[in-house]
Amino acid sequence: MSNNLTPKNSPQVTVQKTSPTFFQIISTDYLAQNFFVVTFGGWVIYAIDAAFEGRATLFLAIFAAILTPLGLVTFFWRYNLIVSTFVNGVEITGRVISARTFAKDYVILYEYKFNEKVHQYQNRVKKNAYVKALRQGQQVNLLAHEKTPHIAFIKEIYLESL
Repeated sequence: MSNNLTPKNSPQVTVQKTSPTFFQIISTDYLAQNFFVVTFGGWVIYAIDAAFEGRATLFLAIFAAILTPLGLVTFFWRYNLIVSTFVNGVEITGRVISARTFAKDYVILYEYKFNEKVHQYQNRVKKNAYVKALRQGQQVNLLAHEKTPHIAFIKEIYLESL
């Protein structure tokens, strides 16, 4: 009896890739957080104005009605970009060029090679323990996708436990 396994009957091993949760993306990614806020921000302004003025303002209702779909579309785009990069992307190594604070956020510029081409990407993220420890020249684990090689995300920033 032969112990050789042919590709046809060899066991398949699937590795589940980890992607950040909805809450991790909202609390980490600057753009996703702001697009999410835009979705509901107009209605909050509308409600506050109506409460203080004692009547609803048509202009603010129209403003909120325009902001809602714009916020949803842009948030959905950014959220899907991040999740699809984590799920379908390739893990590569990059190098931090700079990590600086801007307001209460960090702006990180990093460089990486993907498909034999060198790319740089700058990402603004909220502070967390991993981001605070980043230093110029440090190697980082990135995820990049074939469809968007010019965009890569530092894996540990988005998967940091809150």
